[in-house]
Amino acid sequence: MLPGRRRFHGLGELKLLSLLVLTEAGTLWDLKEGRIPNALTAAGFCCGLVYQTAARGGAGLVLCLGSALLPVVLLGWLYYFRMIGAGDIKLLCAVGGFLTPGECFRCIVWTSFFGGILCLYLLYRKKSFWRRTACFLSYVREYARTKEWKPYRENALEEDRFCFAVPVLLGTLCYLGGIY
Repeated sequence: MLPGRRRFHGLGELKLLSLLVLTEAGTLWDLKEGRIPNALTAAGFCCGLVYQTAARGGAGLVLCLGSALLPVVLLGWLYYFRMIGAGDIKLLCAVGGFLTPGECFRCIVWTSFFGGILCLYLLYRKKSFWRRTACFLSYVREYARTKEWKPYRENALEEDRFCFAVPVLLGTLCYLGGIY
C-alpha cells in the first residue's frame, strides 16, 4: 500500500459512505423535484437492514426496525397535519436503519435543530414572521374549534415552504462528523 493512503476498514466505512450518499441524493432530489423518491428511501432502508444484520446479527434486525420506526413515532404528527412531507420522514427512517435507536433520536434532534434554524433564517430573510405566526395561530384556533383536519400547508405560499431534506442532511453530517 502506498504511504498516506488509507485502507478500507469494512462495514463501518461502508455505513458512513451509504449514509452520505443516501442523504445527499435525497436532498438533491428534493431540491430539484420537490420530492424524495420511494425507491431511494426503500433502497436506503434495505442497505441499513443489511448493514445492521451483518454487523450485529439478529439483534441488528431489531435495532434497524426500531430505529427506522422512531421518526414515524416522533414526527408522524407533523406529517398528519402536513407540516412536513412523507418523503422527509421516509428519508429519516432510511437513515435510522443504519443507526441505533439512541443515535437515531439524536439525529432527529439535530435535524429538528437545523430545521428550526433554517426556518428562522427564512422568516427573517422574507420578513414573514408575523404573517406565518398569524397563519399558524389561525390554523391552531380553527382546529381546536372544529376538530376538523385540514392540511397545514394548504394555504401556505410557495415561498414559505422549504426543503426539510436539507436539515436531514445536516443532522446526518453531524453524526458522520462524530458530533454525536
